[in-house]
Amino acid sequence: MKSNKDAILALERGFWEKSDDSKYFRENMTDDALNVIEPMGFVEKAQAVEMSAKSKPWTKVSMKDVHVQELTDDCVSVAYHGEGYQGDAKEPYRATVSSVYVHRDGNWKLALTSHQPWKPDEK
Repeated sequence: MKSNKDAILALERGFWEKSDDSKYFRENMTDDALNVIEPMGFVEKAQAVEMSAKSKPWTKVSMKDVHVQELTDDCVSVAYHGEGYQGDAKEPYRATVSSVYVHRDGNWKLALTSHQPWKPDEK
């Protein structure tokens, strides 16, 4: 599981740090991948690839409280609190993220991800 975990976490981090790289999105998402990002709603792969071409990469990315769970030999879930800055933003984007990766054609690919607002400073 360790090699799977390392590879999957590297892919996950790549979706942050290479958010401006449409090739990265095209190559590392399943064809039927779905992103659920509030408040945007549902974003399918084609739209995510298109959006990445117009995006800026995230910087100062941190992934906290990371949980990786092997669901089957070819399916792994990742859940964590993510934080990063995009462009000249003064405040970080923060989300509780849950992603599901599947092993297809010899590679791990993102099949589903969900971002919910995370407000760690609120009690």
